[in-house]
Amino acid sequence: MAWTSPMTAVAGTVYTAANWNTHIRDNLNATGVGVLSSGMGRYLATTGLGSVAERAGAVGVIATGQSTASATFVDLATVGPTATPATGVRALVVFGAAISNSTAGAGGRVSVALSGSNTQAAADTNSFYAESGLAGDGFQGSWVTVFTPITAGTTTFTLKYRAVGGTATFANRAVSIIPF
Repeated sequence: MAWTSPMTAVAGTVYTAANWNTHIRDNLNATGVGVLSSGMGRYLATTGLGSVAERAGAVGVIATGQSTASATFVDLATVGPTATPATGVRALVVFGAAISNSTAGAGGRVSVALSGSNTQAAADTNSFYAESGLAGDGFQGSWVTVFTPITAGTTTFTLKYRAVGGTATFANRAVSIIPF
């Protein structure tokens, strides 16, 4: 529901129920209090001129360490983690993992793939990378990026993994989405 510019009152003009509903009730329902329906942990994002929508972040976490020797982005034995929020035309995405490799000087990359209202493959250009100095060295960190423009709707963000030489192990995998 969008905001409607209130009518200008003119002396002697009858203020009808339809006027009240359009210019008072509907405008109040288009404000933050009227739009927020689900309580705590939600916020408003603008969706156009005079229009707001309720948004909620989404988080996915998998602590279990799993490995791959694939040189291309793949799912691990436990797929994900995933997060599936309703988004507007952009989303702030934070993802990361603890990464180690069985080979000295090799590493691993974690990236995010999109499916649903938006489709995008995991890619090196949008990935977090860690390299082992010695075999088995580990590093934990994260990558922050904004996906924009994207199509408003429900999108699933799924982490994907690849080894850069050797066999890479990924643990404490997490993805957090703040949709706008």
